[in-house]
Parts: sequence; C-alpha cells; structure tokens
Amino acid sequence: MVDTADTNLLEDALADLKASPDEAEEEHLPLPSDKALQSADHVLRAIYRIWPRRFEVYPMPNGEIAIDAPAGPGRSILVLCDSAGGALCAVNFDHTCRRVHYSDARLLPDGFLRDAIGSLVQRPQEAD
Repeated sequence: MVDTADTNLLEDALADLKASPDEAEEEHLPLPSDKALQSADHVLRAIYRIWPRRFEVYPMPNGEIAIDAPAGPGRSILVLCDSAGGALCAVNFDHTCRRVHYSDARLLPDGFLRDAIGSLVQRPQEAD
C-alpha cells in the first residue's frame, strides 16, 4: 500500500519539473531541452523509488535541470541533468564532495548514487 502523503511528495516534485521551463523563462535562463526534462523525469522517479522524500527541482543557468536533496548541513545530493541527456551527480557528505559525470542519465541510479543515499539514510543528521 502506497502512502498518499509519499505519493504527493513525488507529484509535487514532478509538478516542479513540469513548471521548470516557465521558471527558466521568468528567470531569464536558457530553456531546458526536452532531453534534459526527460532525463530529469527518469532520474527523479528512479531516485524516489529508493529514497521517497521531497526533492527540489529547478532550472539552472546552463539549461540543466537540478534535482536537489538537501539532508542537513554539509549533507546533500544534487543531480544536474544536461541538455544532451547526461547528468552530473554530486554528493556532499560531512562536508566532503564526490562527483560523477554520466553521459547518459538513464544509467542512474547506479552504485555510486545508491551508496550515497544509503549513507545519508543510515546516518541521519545528528541533533545540534
């Protein structure tokens, strides 16, 4: 049984993705390509299946679509889907950044991203 609240989190992120061309236009940014939008849709759905949470989705200055998952100070995952169908995955964990570039965003999620998500989930942010 799927939790309706969880489903709404994905629907909200997909709505942000759908609105990203309009947001780019309003912000005077290059419009994301159809390939970037398709890649971001794939990546968002794939990541959500293994880490159901609210992702921030927005256009970037070079026409990419960002899928952003902040998890507290010094902890985040950012996937940038580019206009050619590739992606850059950046993981910030305990203020250490690791990045991997993919020529095809459909390769995500791979072991690198799954391990990063597992690290963030297994070791939640400690209270200050």
